[in-house]
Amino acid sequence: MQHLLRNTLLAAACALAAAPPATAQTIASKLEIMGEPAMLQFTGLRMREQNGLIQVQAVVSNNDTKPQTAYYRVQWLDDAGFQVWDDEAWKPLMLHGAQKLTLQMVAPTTKARDFKIQFSASDNRSLSQSGANTNSP
Repeated sequence: MQHLLRNTLLAAACALAAAPPATAQTIASKLEIMGEPAMLQFTGLRMREQNGLIQVQAVVSNNDTKPQTAYYRVQWLDDAGFQVWDDEAWKPLMLHGAQKLTLQMVAPTTKARDFKIQFSASDNRSLSQSGANTNSP
């Protein structure tokens, strides 16, 4: 009986070790937000691979009637989460009142298997509440 139980547990442990880890692919899991944007929000995110390169489309929405400024860049990662390209320069972004804007990004190398979008808005809730000046990278 113990021998059967041990073999069953061993087989279950091997099956778990062989299975890839389950990861939730949500918009939040792909973003690194600096601060807490007061009026800007990511409302869509798509990714595909074409000719060995990852292509990303991210939709940013301005929930205010006033123009909003932000900055973004992408970190391109391999399967293990290691960065495979140098840090990109911060790119400025200006959204008019109530505008939705689709950002287009393409990996610079076929080694990239994943990505993380770093995002910083000029108008942050956390900074506005503390009375600090606006933030830009």
